[in-house]
Amino acid sequence: MVLATLVVVATVVWFLYFGKRNTDGAATLAARGPYVPIDAVNYGKVFIGLSEAQNTEYKASGRNIFVAGPPPAPPPEAAAAPKVETHYINSEPQLPPPPPPPQLNMKFFGVGTLPASGPKRAFLLDGEEVHIVSEGDSLPGNLRIIHIGNDRIEFEDTVTGLKNSKAIEMPPPA
Repeated sequence: MVLATLVVVATVVWFLYFGKRNTDGAATLAARGPYVPIDAVNYGKVFIGLSEAQNTEYKASGRNIFVAGPPPAPPPEAAAAPKVETHYINSEPQLPPPPPPPQLNMKFFGVGTLPASGPKRAFLLDGEEVHIVSEGDSLPGNLRIIHIGNDRIEFEDTVTGLKNSKAIEMPPPA
C-alpha cells in the first residue's frame, strides 16, 4: 500500500516538472529574437597595437604617476641654496671592542705519548725551558689546554672563555 502510494506521488511529481515539453522548436527560436550575425572585424591592427604597448619601457620623469596633476614646483630658495651634507653622529655610548683571542707565548714543537695508548702530551718551549703538558693542564697567563692534535694545539683563556689554536712550529733545517 505504501509502495503504491509512493509510486503515484513520484509519477505526479515527474509529470508536473518534466512532463511539459514544448514540441514547437521554431517558436522557441522566434521568441529569442531574430538571428544577428557576429560582427567580424579585422583584429590585426588591435594585436599590433597590443604588441607595441607590451614592448614599451617605463622611464621615470620624477613625477608620481599615481597622483593626478602636475608635480609641485620646488620653492625658489630651495632650488638656489646649495645642498649641505649632514653626517649622522651616533649619540649612543660605544661598546668597547671585543678582546683579542688569547695568544700562546710558547713555541709548540712536538707531540708524544708515553704508553702506547696513553694521553697525548704537547712539548712547549718557553725560552730555554721545556714544558710538557696534556689536555686540561693550565699554563701561565690564564691559559688552559683544551685539545692536543698531531699538528695543532687548542687552548682557551680561563678568564674570558675565548679560544684559539696554534700550529706546530718546525725547527729550521740544520
